[in-house]
Amino acid sequence: MKTKKKERFIFGKINLILFLFAILIIIIGFIIVNSSTNFGVILLVLGYVVFIPLSLLIKTKKV
Repeated sequence: MKTKKKERFIFGKINLILFLFAILIIIIGFIIVNSSTNFGVILLVLGYVVFIPLSLLIKTKKV
């Protein structure tokens, strides 16, 4: 009986794109946060709370 080793974490192309997008949003958020608007804070929250966890949780389909 041959057992396959199950991969627990696969970081695919979509995951990498989402992670890089999150990093870009966070950098832009830190640049904008010095202005008087709250848009920079919104971008930081989106980057840290939405896009980074999303990039880690999405599973890619095996072909």
